[in-house]
Amino acid sequence: MLDYAIRLYQVTAFDGKQEQTIEKVEFYNGKGISYYEYAGGTLQPSAPFHQDYFTRSQGDREAQGYNWTKIPLIGFKYNGKEIPLIKMVKSLQDGMNLIASNFQNQMEEDARNTILVLVNYDGENLGEFRKNLATYGAVKVKTVDGAGGDIKTLQVEVNGENYRVILELFKKAMIENAMGYDGKDDRMAGSPNQMNIQSMYCDIDLDANGMETEFQASFEELLWFVGMDLVNRGVGDFQNEAIDIIFNRDILINESESIDNCGKSSGLLSEETVLANHPWVEDLQVERDRLEKEKSHDEIYGTGFASGVNKGGEVDEVQ
Repeated sequence: MLDYAIRLYQVTAFDGKQEQTIEKVEFYNGKGISYYEYAGGTLQPSAPFHQDYFTRSQGDREAQGYNWTKIPLIGFKYNGKEIPLIKMVKSLQDGMNLIASNFQNQMEEDARNTILVLVNYDGENLGEFRKNLATYGAVKVKTVDGAGGDIKTLQVEVNGENYRVILELFKKAMIENAMGYDGKDDRMAGSPNQMNIQSMYCDIDLDANGMETEFQASFEELLWFVGMDLVNRGVGDFQNEAIDIIFNRDILINESESIDNCGKSSGLLSEETVLANHPWVEDLQVERDRLEKEKSHDEIYGTGFASGVNKGGEVDEVQ
């Protein structure tokens, strides 16, 4: 159980026309909330100095402050070690950003991508040479002792394939570290069966199981405060009521395969079980009500579908 908590934040205030930043500190414990300002390396009490967690009025009497037996701060954790997901992928994402930035810089026009080799250049100042080349688009060379002048280039080639391979490696590592789902996985090619789809969701499903365990504990803490609030307001005591917290999950499925399996299961399983596992059924009870309504309508009015044509050319209807 949490013994105490400290909240630090900054506010902007004005001393006359001078703007200044004040560091505020809130201290939470079993006796309520105490307020301080942090200045000069020390904590100084500040308004409103102290507050209880909630107040309650009885009849005409003035509202009185009360405190919970627990600190009303509930953490919804990603895992039991309280390590956020960003810690697992931040370095990889930074690496991907750096590689993409370097590749963009290399692809842009850069004078250092081309090395110029000068032979008998009319001048020795390389800065002047670069300026003339940028200004006039031409340079002057000369013949010295019978050796002709020339200018050659050594091109620095940028291999984009190297960047692509590294980015792909980083991307796969990020998906694995984050236990995520890769929608461009090779197993999604063509018409994947349900086993392929489930294998792709394996990591993210395991990750969700761990987070669900932590969230279940957090919701239990939250429900304790809800129950105590209902007791304090005289609504009733619901502390012993059983409450189920359900986490719904979505997963890709092969609808054709699922519908085919439902049809093959008819007669082996109850119709309710078959209906509950049909991919087009969102609410089992609503779908059952619709089927009962259609069945009652057919019994009263008939189906109205043509079953054949009699000898006189008239259409027989099923009644």
